[in-house]
Amino acid sequence: MRRKQFLQIGAGAIAMFMVDRLGKNSVQAQDLLSLPSSSRRDQVCSQILTGKIDRIMGDGITSEVQLLRLLQLNSAPLNIYGDLPTIYREEAAIEGVNYDIAFCQMCLETGFLQFDGDVKPEQNNFGGIGAIGNGIRGDSFSDRRIGIRAQIQHLKAYATTKPLVQPLVDPRFSLIKRGTAPLLGQLSGKWAEDPNYDKKILAILRRLYQLSGFF
Repeated sequence: MRRKQFLQIGAGAIAMFMVDRLGKNSVQAQDLLSLPSSSRRDQVCSQILTGKIDRIMGDGITSEVQLLRLLQLNSAPLNIYGDLPTIYREEAAIEGVNYDIAFCQMCLETGFLQFDGDVKPEQNNFGGIGAIGNGIRGDSFSDRRIGIRAQIQHLKAYATTKPLVQPLVDPRFSLIKRGTAPLLGQLSGKWAEDPNYDKKILAILRRLYQLSGFF
């Protein structure tokens, strides 16, 4: 077994163990998932009050366990994708993108990693990049980290004119008019034709924050 595959399986197994333990221990689950620190709760409240909850550039505030919990409650295959929360947090932080938004977008695009649309798991395309419907599968990436990096770069292209930190891997980056969608609500009609695209991502984001005890 290749080392990369071993590490991915190992991360998935650890993730499954953590979330299973939380599910079986209601007291611990309440402590870790429903009672965030007052500073994090205040941060979410501040974002809501100032209208920044859907701002693409910024910091995510959830933990890896909270992201895993969202996946588990939606029947995502954690034994395969248990390492995704770690990768999203790492890749988004490098480019200054809100990983909570990027992660929830992935949940929508992949059907919580069921891949029941045009994009298939082996493409490592978690943002539906290039998949425009009618059976067009879109772009493929060498591994899941590169696929997530491309999604993060695609979001950054829409959200700001700031340069990328990491080498370009998004094949459609140059096609985007930079800085035209700093808010999640401005992605509809750009990233996807669905007029409710942003609302669907925001609904998942609110669900994530509710599960995490932020409101």
